[in-house]
Amino acid sequence: MRFMLLMIPQGYENADPGAMPDAKAVEAMMKYNEALQQAGVLITLEGLHPPSMGARVTFSEGNPQVTEGVSPDVKEVLGGYWMIQVNSKEEAIAWAARCPASANETIEIRQVQEFEDFPEDVQEATAEFTESFSNTTTAIEQTHTAEAQIRQLIVEQQHAICSKDVDQIMSCYADEIILFDVKPPFQTQGKEAVRQLWEDSLPYFLDSFEMETRDLTVTVNDNLATAHWLFRFKGEQDHPATQMWMRATAVYQKHQGNWQILHEHISVPFDPTTA
Repeated sequence: MRFMLLMIPQGYENADPGAMPDAKAVEAMMKYNEALQQAGVLITLEGLHPPSMGARVTFSEGNPQVTEGVSPDVKEVLGGYWMIQVNSKEEAIAWAARCPASANETIEIRQVQEFEDFPEDVQEATAEFTESFSNTTTAIEQTHTAEAQIRQLIVEQQHAICSKDVDQIMSCYADEIILFDVKPPFQTQGKEAVRQLWEDSLPYFLDSFEMETRDLTVTVNDNLATAHWLFRFKGEQDHPATQMWMRATAVYQKHQGNWQILHEHISVPFDPTTA
């Protein structure tokens, strides 16, 4: 069963163009989004710019009338939404209740109408379009699912690195892994060699640290996918590893239903005029 969790923030109908949420609130919400993703219930989510940047079309006597920006008679507006797949309305309510929302925010829970929910005559009237749209939607959903799996694999790999769990780190790699690193030997091939590289390197990592990621982009095509992002370590401020952003690029292949890292490339920026 699919449900939309509709976020309705009080006062958002009067927000200025370009208004953005507080960084701490976003950080808390990202942890909630990650929990949805890790539980395998998240289909998609989006935040919406305020109404002052949009428009409203009404139909007086069948004639469209456009109102730019805020409509004065609107009392509450949508700020964003999640689409989730769960087994019941109760489960959807339970997920909504876990949201780190503020006192001026409300989540409305609405079940998505499925084709089989409609009476037989309605199904017949929409059958041709529904079949065509379903085929397109299925392909899109498969791409979204694969992208979510890749993003989850990146999260799992980073958690394993932070906990220095070599076995868990290695579970992310394909047997044919080729890794390009920032330290000699620079190119490492095969899981045994990559395992040895991690075992040699992890003792030099911070005793306790986290990894911060930004600008993550994932592209999926059938059984291959690519991703690139920036990351840095967060921990002891005087440790060299916390002083710079590094670049990561990875190629993934799907093997027996699971995505694995086939190629990984880590690099650090440098200025050729001063290097």
